Parts: sequence; C-alpha cells; structure tokens
Amino acid sequence: MTCRFEFVHCPTRERAAAMAMNGSEAISRLEAVAARLEAIESRMRSVSVGGGAPSGQDAAAQEDVPFVKAFDELISTHFVPIENAAKSFEKDVDGIVAAFRGAINEQRKFLVIAGKCMKPNESDLQKVLAPVSEAMGKVDSLKDRRSSRFNHLAMVAEGAACLGWIAIDLPAPFLSDMIPASEMYGNKIMMEFRGKDDNHVNFAKSFKQFLLELQKYVKAHHTTGVAWNPRGGSG
Repeated sequence: MTCRFEFVHCPTRERAAAMAMNGSEAISRLEAVAARLEAIESRMRSVSVGGGAPSGQDAAAQEDVPFVKAFDELISTHFVPIENAAKSFEKDVDGIVAAFRGAINEQRKFLVIAGKCMKPNESDLQKVLAPVSEAMGKVDSLKDRRSSRFNHLAMVAEGAACLGWIAIDLPAPFLSDMIPASEMYGNKIMMEFRGKDDNHVNFAKSFKQFLLELQKYVKAHHTTGVAWNPRGGSG
C-alpha cells in the first residue's frame, strides 16, 4: 500500500493557525488513500468468503487501531452531548458546533491514515493537514462579534485551535496552553447564565470537559506526537 501525504508541522499556535494551504491537492491525496484502503478491505472480504485469511498490511487495514477507537469513544461520550445541547440554542451556536464536528471528522480521517501508514518524511508532511486546517478555519470564521451569543461562538472557536495538536511533537503541553483561551469565554457564559439558565451553564462546562478529555486522550495515545504505524505503508 502506498501512502503519500503533505503535512504542516506547527510547533506554535501561530503556525498551527497557518496550516491551510493547497487544500484541494491534499484532499485529493487523502481521497486516493481512502480509495486504496477500501480496495484492500474489499479484497479481504473476498478472501474471507473463500475461506482464506488476510495477512500483513491487508490484515492491519481490517479494523481501526486502538487510538482511533479511543477517539471515537471520546467523541461519542463527550462531544455528542454538546452537539445535542447546541440544537436548542440560536442557529449561529448550532452552526459553529456543527462546523466543529466537521473538523473532528477530518481529524478522524487523518488518525485512521496514521494508524495504517508510517510517518512520512518532513517534505511530504506539508499538506496532509490541509483538510483539518480548513475545517478549523471554518469554525473560526463563524466567530461573529455581532452575535448575541458571541461568548458561545468564541468558546467553540478557541477550542477548535486545540485540534492543531496533531501537528505538535509534544501535544499535551500544547493543549495546556490552548485550553485556557476557550475556558475564558466559557467562564463568561457561566457568569452570565448562572442562576438563570442551566442549559447554557452546562454547555460551557461540557465543552471545557471535552477539551480536558481530549488532552487525556492525547496523553494516553500520542505522548510525543501522532502515533504513526511503524509497520504501515510508506510513500
């Protein structure tokens, strides 16, 4: 299996915010990778029907690696309730949370690929994060200061920057630096609605908890950066 990527390496928040470049090319590359993986899985199913057993890289492609499964559990447990809560708020709040979900989906695609492929060389890492970056940028673009729920929008937008952890060599400390920016707006929401509307208070608390759980996930599975598969496909 051949895996080619381009990736933006961003050791600082400023560089993490600058990841969007040549997105269409990167998306095409990711789609090509996904097509190859789907072809492998299709061949595996055919072998299974014939009584044989998949082997090597084909077997590795059969199911998601543990850190992808853990990511799915993180999202279902800690982000889905946020999505559900946002539906009861104004459309702009629901919209920015939906955009955040889009960034999460792009991040999951990247993690699936990382679980199946060796880490590319530095020159090939320059564009792989373009889909994630563009999705993060979309979240940030929805932070409208004219909104009556600006604090909600800003909390989510600042939280989206945390998704840049996949470009960082030491992502847990990076998240420690990033989470407080989102938390600041969450605190404003809690101050505004405490004793008035628990739905908003719980929304802010839940979003902060999601970011903290993301950091726990990173500490458990990607201590020194994304855990690429050392026995996976290469470019």
